[in-house]
Amino acid sequence: MEELVTKYLENINPMIVLVALVLLIFFCWITIKNRKVISDFFNDLYNRKKNKEELLQTIKDNQTDIKAIMENRIHDREQSFAIQKELTDAQNKLSESLSSISQKIDDMQRNTDERFKESERKNNKRIRAELKDKISQSYRYYHSLGKINDMELEALEDLIEEYESADGKNSFVHSVVQKEMYTWEKVSQM
Repeated sequence: MEELVTKYLENINPMIVLVALVLLIFFCWITIKNRKVISDFFNDLYNRKKNKEELLQTIKDNQTDIKAIMENRIHDREQSFAIQKELTDAQNKLSESLSSISQKIDDMQRNTDERFKESERKNNKRIRAELKDKISQSYRYYHSLGKINDMELEALEDLIEEYESADGKNSFVHSVVQKEMYTWEKVSQM
């Protein structure tokens, strides 16, 4: 191999070697003189490559985050539908409960009204019996006397009126007492 290199060097024109050597020195001198520019150029290339890789990594991370958000959105949507169904079911149950309570209140009101009417009937019956007894006592007393004063007549009329307002419909009170009490002798205050 040495022979080949020696033979090659013998065949080379010394002028070409000199020009190559001058060019090499010139190139080295320009490189040294512009080392800052060259350094900045290679740093810039390195930084661009680094920034590109960071940007690609950021894009990749963002895509992963977007996928996660979309998957969560699907889960959130399903959860929202489940919550809406639970709310609708709860509203239906509440509506049924309110309807049931309303029905129970209506039943209680009806029962109360019936008990009140029954109590009123019993109370009216008791009041009628008491009034009828008072009317009968007054009738017997004044019938035996055959006379009555104005104040006692008015009191007996009031008793009969109360008896009638309590649904009293006794034929004795109407046919005997009312007819006869106006036939008794009127006397001044006793």
